[in-house]
Amino acid sequence: MPSIGPTRRVLRLGAHGLRCVLWACTLWPLASLPRLPAAEPTPSSGVTDLAERLKVGLRVQAPADVAFCDAVARLVVEGRLPRQVVDGTYSWSIQRGRKYPFPAFEHVIRIKAARLGVGL
Repeated sequence: MPSIGPTRRVLRLGAHGLRCVLWACTLWPLASLPRLPAAEPTPSSGVTDLAERLKVGLRVQAPADVAFCDAVARLVVEGRLPRQVVDGTYSWSIQRGRKYPFPAFEHVIRIKAARLGVGL
């Protein structure tokens, strides 16, 4: 029986090994790309970014709900409402898995703001 030379050996990776090789081939070129510096935030971008994130993530539709998101974002920028409270309430309402998470967010943020002495 003839011996199998080094060029005839079959590389047995299995499904996991093949996935690792594919990921390495895909991500290796991305590692050498130059990194761009982060954009400097403008003073007004804080309220806009937060308001847009709230509107999109909470699937806001009604004009009154849009105004509420703008008011919450404005209170955060003014420092009257802690961003951590808004972010935590936002995450909680999104993770509930509801199709329309805004009502839960509005209810809870009103309660938390009232506890902090902030009127909404």
